[in-house]
Amino acid sequence: MKNFSRAGKSSLRLIIFASIAIAFSLWFVNLSASQSAQPFANPAPNVINQFRASAADPIQPSDGSAKPLHTTDKTPIEPAWEMLGQIDQERALADLRRLTGEEPICTSDGCYTITNRETGTVGLKWAKVYVTETLVDLGYSVEVMDWSRSGYADQNIIARKPGVVYPDEEIYFIAHLDGYLFNNPAADDNASGVVSLLELARVLSTRYFNYTVVIFFSTGEEHGCLGVHSFVDGYPERLGAIKYLVNVEMLGYDSNGDGKMELWNGDQPLDFTQLLAKIINANRINLVPEIVSGCT
Repeated sequence: MKNFSRAGKSSLRLIIFASIAIAFSLWFVNLSASQSAQPFANPAPNVINQFRASAADPIQPSDGSAKPLHTTDKTPIEPAWEMLGQIDQERALADLRRLTGEEPICTSDGCYTITNRETGTVGLKWAKVYVTETLVDLGYSVEVMDWSRSGYADQNIIARKPGVVYPDEEIYFIAHLDGYLFNNPAADDNASGVVSLLELARVLSTRYFNYTVVIFFSTGEEHGCLGVHSFVDGYPERLGAIKYLVNVEMLGYDSNGDGKMELWNGDQPLDFTQLLAKIINANRINLVPEIVSGCT
């Protein structure tokens, strides 16, 4: 389990981002209606030791109460707390094992053990089918979009849950599904981001939101963000609908042990990353938010 252990070394980075994403997506997306939240089931006791040993309870407030600390007056914390409770770490770990070849990945086409997920490979093809079928089973509208650029060709996978009040305004979550050949099997970069968004998709699937939620799995990232560039260049009419976008990258490994979660803001207003930092600090989840601005 060497490769998996690398991604599980800092378990908070693997699954907490999904929790945080739910929390602040509610602030931007504003919950309209929901089904009853399912009770939270603690991960099974056979979770890999490195993962379990490093995991503080991600949704336990420091005062021991049944609710998290408030971050801002605008945050609808009650439904967010219910949704945090639906996150299943073992389920996310199972996805990670399949995408990194620790166990076979099974789809309607059969089962296969992935050895790498570089753009254009058989392994990435199986990963794309697995992600697509998972999203379809959850009730999302899914597009598989072909692209061709710089001598490479592959597909992006885009899942959409229409908003009930402002369907033309969209909140994007994105992670790249491909990996680099020499970073085989790309557990941290970026299977960790992919499994976090799959878990996010599962939790969001039982809710209805004012704004449209889009979950985007790109390919060609390791060769120059080719899938994303192809989308931006090929569908300019879609860009105006994007209200906010969160790119989920490399959450599974703290290489220098500093406990920081870097929040890259680019050249956009700081309110987005500042809210995320407040959520991290308010809920005592053993991460140190660091906002990084500028485009380099």
